[in-house]
Order: sequence, then C-alpha cells, then structure tokens
Amino acid sequence: MRISTRIMADRIKSNLAKQSIQLMRTQLKLATGKRINKPSDDPTGMGKILDCRTTLQTIDQYRENLLDAKTRIEYTETVLGQVSDYINDAKKIASNPDTEDKTALAQEIRHIRQQVLDLSNAKYGANYLFSGHRSDTAPFDQSAPYAYGGDSGSHQVMVGEGITVKIEADGSEIFVDGGDNLFQVLDDLETALTDPFDPVAAQNAVEPLSRIGERLQLARSNFASDYKRMERTDEYWNNFSNAVESMRQNVEDADITQTAVDMQVQQTAYEVLLATAARVIQPTLVDFLG
Repeated sequence: MRISTRIMADRIKSNLAKQSIQLMRTQLKLATGKRINKPSDDPTGMGKILDCRTTLQTIDQYRENLLDAKTRIEYTETVLGQVSDYINDAKKIASNPDTEDKTALAQEIRHIRQQVLDLSNAKYGANYLFSGHRSDTAPFDQSAPYAYGGDSGSHQVMVGEGITVKIEADGSEIFVDGGDNLFQVLDDLETALTDPFDPVAAQNAVEPLSRIGERLQLARSNFASDYKRMERTDEYWNNFSNAVESMRQNVEDADITQTAVDMQVQQTAYEVLLATAARVIQPTLVDFLG
C-alpha cells in the first residue's frame, strides 16, 4: 500500500511531538534533580514520597521536643548546681561559725537564702521551672512561711507516638520535702547567728542542710538520667530520619549523570528526526495552494 505524503508528514509530526515532550521531561529532571516532579510522573512513587515527607515532619517535631527538653534539663541542672553550692557555703558557716564576726555571717546567710529563693523561682522561658503544672505561678513566697504555690505535676515531653517522657517539676520535693524546709532552715541559721548568738542552734542546721543537699543530689542524678535517655532517643530518631530520607531520595531524586546522558541521546535523536523530516517532507506547489 502506498503511503501518502500527508500520512508520512503526520507520523513525523507525531514522533517529533513525542520526542519533544520526552526531551522536555528529561530537561526538567536535570534542572530540578528530581525523577518525579508531579504525581503523573509516577503515582505510586509520589505516594511513597508523600509518606516519607510526613514521617520526616513528625520526626522533626519529636526532635524539636527533645531539644527543648534537653535544654530545660541543662538549665535546671545549672540552677540546682548553684543551689548546691549555696547549701555547702551555709553548711561551712553552720559547722564552725566565727564568733567574732557573727553579724557578717548572718548577713551572708541572709544573702544565701535570698539567692536560693530566687533560684527556686527561676523561669524557663515564660514558665516557672519548679511549679509543676502551675507553671504560670511562682513556686515559693519570698518570705516566711515560704508557702509552695505550685502542684505535684511534671513537665511532659512527647518523644514518639503515644510516648511521653516526664521531667520532674515539683519544687516542694526538692526544697521543702521531708520536714526540712530549706528556706526555714536558713532562716533559723540566720537567727542563731544574730545576737544573742546561739552556737548550738547554728550547728543544728548542719544535719538538715546535709539532708537537703542529698535530696538535691538525688534530683540532679534523676535529671542526668532523663538527659541520657533523651540523648539515646534523639540518636534513634536521627538514624531513622536518615534512613527515611535515603528512601525518599531513592524514589524521588534523579540520577544526574544518567539523566545528562539521556538528555544528550534524546537531543541527538530529536535533531536527527528534524533533519529527516526536512528531507522527507518537501514543500510542493499543492502545499502552497492548499
């Protein structure tokens, strides 16, 4: 069967259109570095990509939560470390008070008590560290009886689906638990150092201060354990995130080297097809009359 010039021309035009579209797609892959640029490129692959992106966003949120929690623990540890230093200073004064400089020592204890009070009412951002769930309320009054204004709640950190880590925030357990109210002990020590000087009462402050120091050390140890647990969790999410990102890249990203080779081959084929079309489809008088 004889193939007419018009049929041949139509086929060549169709092939040119297909080749042009393929070349443009390859150029887009090379420009974006992605094998899939729209759902129609690979519907199944795009579904996998969207799943990976959702998972990565969730992991990022967990890691942000962990970073905030670790920063909170670091700050809490700094605060409690300072309180421990002040307790040790107060114990030294109570153990061997200088009878010739009682007034200066009383002033020093008063200063220590105020510093410890300020630290117990420390804030992390806009919230109090040691008020439990009542983080908008100052934990302790600034004067006797130093009532606790918070509750026994803890700071909750979401670190996985349905998984939370508890960070203790009950200031009463740290500063006033077990009958040893740190602020009252310091108050009594200051009174013992003030005329009339009472060395026995001053030395009586050593034992409660020691107990409070031990309680503080236990709290710091618990915070250190929480921090290590969060570091391990963060490491897990980091590794998982890298694995998911690799999966996404394998599905979505193009092989740049191979894509460049493909584009060169397609460009050559397109140019050859154009040259062939120019030779095969010669303009005739009929073309101009039509």
